[in-house]
Amino acid sequence: MAFTVLSDHNVKQLLSELSLNDTHELITALQAGLVAYSCQNEQQYQPERSVISRPDGQRSLFMPATTPQSIGVKIVGIAPSSGLPSAFSEASPRPPALCSVLTLCNAVGEAVGILNAAELTAFRTALGSMLLYKSRKETGNIVVFGSGKQAQWHIRLAVLLRAQDIRKIVVVNRSYKRAQRLIDSLVKDSHTSWPSHITLYQFGESNESLEDLVADADAIFCTTPATEPLFLARFLTSASARRKTRYIAAIGSYRLNMAEIDPELLKAIVDDSGIFSQHVWEGHITVDTRDGCLQEAGELVSAGINPSKMLEVGRIFGSENIPSAQTEWLERGFVVYKSVGVGVMDMAVGHQLLQLAKAKGIGTTLATF
Repeated sequence: MAFTVLSDHNVKQLLSELSLNDTHELITALQAGLVAYSCQNEQQYQPERSVISRPDGQRSLFMPATTPQSIGVKIVGIAPSSGLPSAFSEASPRPPALCSVLTLCNAVGEAVGILNAAELTAFRTALGSMLLYKSRKETGNIVVFGSGKQAQWHIRLAVLLRAQDIRKIVVVNRSYKRAQRLIDSLVKDSHTSWPSHITLYQFGESNESLEDLVADADAIFCTTPATEPLFLARFLTSASARRKTRYIAAIGSYRLNMAEIDPELLKAIVDDSGIFSQHVWEGHITVDTRDGCLQEAGELVSAGINPSKMLEVGRIFGSENIPSAQTEWLERGFVVYKSVGVGVMDMAVGHQLLQLAKAKGIGTTLATF
């Protein structure tokens, strides 16, 4: 059995050189993994993820997963920190770099590959946000909260998939330096040329208020480990803000004490007879994993969102007959997507990257292992 090793450099090379066709193949693989998870009874065969915390503050996260064809596990190491970083502050401690590795085996346990998963994790999370975003009818104005790898990949993938429809992207971060580093890395990327018609800048460089910026957005990507909402619910519940709809993806908060979206906004969204009832299909919020969000999505738990209001993305793509009202909502309505991550996402993207690496001659392959 051949065995392939993809280093951090290899993974970054593969991802930086993705074509539109490569990206669509990765999207197809991720969709298939989530459909199997939600619609084909695969959820019952997924082991529980576990977190081990040592006395010195070192945390280790184990995310195992299985499919009919494969077995895998992602291991994440989180170094001790003097405190949880705030969403934006320059003075607060920066989050330590995550060290992560993904091991993949076939169904009988023969190892087929190992990938450095630091970049892969950020990429697959952003790719998850793209599953519903790619079909949105309006995406002229995008707001991105955060300036790390997640923010970078949300921007890169949005531009790769919908460049012709985007006019403006604004990065919101209290650290001017971090936001500028992100912008510079995107504009000066040696692998791609930034579309000249898309204005990219950070919040504070114009006279617009945060409320106006958020209300004017067609898509909002929240990519920070925030412990307080990134913007107030009233920014989007006001009569003027409700004149348009938007797509919000929140992927940065992953613990019960975290929240990127104001719980009051979520309560309004799921209210079948509330102010958003015309723009939200049956009061639903979309999620990658309902069980995972019930355990880890702080804003959903704080808002007391009923599990019946959480619609898994895999169930959307796995449905043979999607109601026209649901399609209209997904394309033009007010859609919120919350992700905390699930192992099958890593498996789906990891296997697809191994195939892509083989086709491009990237990585190190052993004939036998």
